[in-house]
Amino acid sequence: MPHTLPPPVRESRRRWPTVALILGVGLVPLLIAPLPLLVTIGMLTPWVLLLLAVRHSHRTRVVLARATRRVEQLRAELAVALTDPVTGLPVRRPAETHLDRATGLVSVAVVDVDDLRGVNNTHGHLVGDAYLAGIADRLSTLTATDPPGAGLVARLGGDEFVVITRRDPQDLAAALRALTWPRLCLGDRELPVRFSAGICQLPGGDAHTGFGRADLAMYTAKRGGGGVAVYDPDRDGSPHPPGVRPTHRTRDRGTDHGEVIR
Repeated sequence: MPHTLPPPVRESRRRWPTVALILGVGLVPLLIAPLPLLVTIGMLTPWVLLLLAVRHSHRTRVVLARATRRVEQLRAELAVALTDPVTGLPVRRPAETHLDRATGLVSVAVVDVDDLRGVNNTHGHLVGDAYLAGIADRLSTLTATDPPGAGLVARLGGDEFVVITRRDPQDLAAALRALTWPRLCLGDRELPVRFSAGICQLPGGDAHTGFGRADLAMYTAKRGGGGVAVYDPDRDGSPHPPGVRPTHRTRDRGTDHGEVIR
């Protein structure tokens, strides 16, 4: 009995001559092309590939340039968000980060400007802003003796500032007191510099405790009529939990513990 091929195989055998003819016709132009033409094609191929690579590189550069501009824009927006527009100082968040990352003993002073509302009501908010900027300039001198990057002055908001420095608390208290003189000259006005400040010293790495203790000492100074108070745990107590700021303290033994400098 003769061997019979399956129908699909017989069909493919019938089609093969046609496929071979088509392939042969396609190769004929290359086979009969003059040698100079083949040489020209061979010479042009690298340039075509180079042009394609350059085009791809240009697109890549455009994408990278757009991404770079976007990153720079975001950095600028972040810098604006972290900078107080009135004083040019950092705001609370950078100050907290700075203290959280600090190592070794650090002195923290929370400074509350006295009667800023009275300055605004009497002289206007433009003068009030200039008054805050002038006080900020004076506070910024307190970190001049710190190692590079160790000291920081920031505006916490409203009428409050913070000073983070390596200075000894007593030395910092004396320096703060000296900042109240002379009076601040704003155009044709001379305004007294009045503030209440609280100081604490602690190891770096705990912004909440540092800010909290200095804030409690500042309240002691303010209730005593202004000046500078150095934190004392027996007198001032412990800082409140995060997000809670005291409006008054139930225990206060006066100024017989710690120090209040006026």
